[in-house]
Amino acid sequence: MKRYILKFWWVLPILLFICLLGLVLLFADEPSFLESIVGILLLLVLICLFASWVVLLINKQWGKCLLSAALSVGIICLLWDLLIIGAMAGPDGFGKKHPIPDGLDYNLPIERSESDYLRRSFPSVDVDSLDESSFLQVWGDMGVYYYDFYYGSLPAGEVFLRCYEVTENHPLSKNRLPNETMVQIEAVSSFSKLVEKQQFVISEGDWEDYYAARFEVWHRDGKTGKETKLMEKVYRVEGYMR
Repeated sequence: MKRYILKFWWVLPILLFICLLGLVLLFADEPSFLESIVGILLLLVLICLFASWVVLLINKQWGKCLLSAALSVGIICLLWDLLIIGAMAGPDGFGKKHPIPDGLDYNLPIERSESDYLRRSFPSVDVDSLDESSFLQVWGDMGVYYYDFYYGSLPAGEVFLRCYEVTENHPLSKNRLPNETMVQIEAVSSFSKLVEKQQFVISEGDWEDYYAARFEVWHRDGKTGKETKLMEKVYRVEGYMR
């Protein structure tokens, strides 16, 4: 290992660049599971990078160690700046391009107060008023949301959300949202709470730039893999500005 580090010391900064660039691109495109994989690879590269600097220093390869460190810091600063510029690029205007149609019947997510955030709690919902066939409740604002879902008899499998802007049926956070909202459930035979305070993010749009979104609750059968839409409900939403 020592021989390879001394000979191929320049490989690790290149791998660092590839991992960081991949993380930046994935972050922009929203597939969270891939972000996790690339994040782990990035951590391993950083560990190996520090180990290589130690090996180079022990073997008095001062120039190579300094160049490797300089390249690594430069790569991190460059891609961090790109990420910041992308995050501050400004509003995307999604809500303004998709105004809520006049007369549309929609629901409002329950907003959490400052004290709710501090206590990590949520405003309560009257369970006695629930529809005994299905129920969906969404909390949150500023693009970050949580949902509860109750339903009747269902086989074991997975429950998850798909969301669409109502006027053009545009899928929202298409790559990310089904995975973020997915919850494994056991088989149930009566009206039960299946999902509790599952967090998800809607990326399209900007803070206080409201538009209407259709929330669809789906179930995937654990045995057959068959997907079934259980219900839908329209909410007024806003996007998360990173």
